[in-house]
Amino acid sequence: MAKRKTSKKQDTSAASGITTVGLDIGYGVVKVATDDTALGFPSVMGHAREIKFQQETIQQKYPGDRISDDEGEWFVGDLALAQLPPGELLRLRGRTANEKTMGNAFRLRLAKVAIGKLVKGMWGRDVVHLRLSTGLPVDHMRDADELKESLLGQHVITTDSCEIIANITEVRVMPQPYGSIYSQMLTPDGDINVHHTYMRTGVCDVGTYTVDIALDDDGEFVDAESGSVEGGVYTAQERIAAMLERDYREKMPYKIIEQVLRTGIFTASGKPVDYSREVEEALSPLRSATLNLLSEKWQRGTTVDVIYLSGGGAELVYEEVAEAYPQTKLVPDAQMANARGYLYYANFAARED
Repeated sequence: MAKRKTSKKQDTSAASGITTVGLDIGYGVVKVATDDTALGFPSVMGHAREIKFQQETIQQKYPGDRISDDEGEWFVGDLALAQLPPGELLRLRGRTANEKTMGNAFRLRLAKVAIGKLVKGMWGRDVVHLRLSTGLPVDHMRDADELKESLLGQHVITTDSCEIIANITEVRVMPQPYGSIYSQMLTPDGDINVHHTYMRTGVCDVGTYTVDIALDDDGEFVDAESGSVEGGVYTAQERIAAMLERDYREKMPYKIIEQVLRTGIFTASGKPVDYSREVEEALSPLRSATLNLLSEKWQRGTTVDVIYLSGGGAELVYEEVAEAYPQTKLVPDAQMANARGYLYYANFAARED
């Protein structure tokens, strides 16, 4: 982003029929934002299976969660979590060999589902013109060109709620946590936020499979003080899952594990069981990984004016991070912060073009 300045050049995307989208394809949750819409769904999918009862009711409950493409039919997001056994679920996870071979194809399918949800009710392969702003974990930015190439161009999107041709004319890819910085540094229409007066702005994005930090020095990305660690919220989820399986001798659905993580309560045979102490223990590795990354890159944080804490796991580590770094601020609606910031930056860039 350019140094601090404002631009009066107006965006003509509305007049030209181009929709600007901030798209955060997280390892845990996909988040998407436009000027008038914000939504999210789990970053999980599996091959579709026949549903023998309540088909229409289930389709209405999970609109846009079933997509067809050259590789078959897929359940995605909440529909996949509700209807597929854990062994059939596919997820993005880290920069592994498997991730390198299927990661961008996986992201493209998730992007199609996200776009489909934005235009639900459109049929007949109408053409929808889009420009996307998105991100990757800081240490995965080498894959940015491949991601951009996979998203650009025309894509047929066929879901249970739409059939369109998405014409993606522009893709911007930035370090994932930078979206959270832009969500505070810019206004929704792409102007400089005059209330953001900090010069050295840090962000810590606590996601499902990675914790990412980035440092902005008056509009300039500082690579040496930015980075990622693959130790996100899943470390606590796995420990809770193993604990419940040990105690009850059965594998628990993801929604149940997430509920226990967030509330500390497990409902067993209709009765609440207090697992708050065990949840605190399960969160210890996540909190340690977050603090270790911050210490590695920023030491005591003396030269960082503000640290924005974002991502789906932000609230789970806030107290520990704020105690070590008093300038920490929890971003409102922390899970959506990156998607919002991508959108704001795309609007800013349109003004500069």
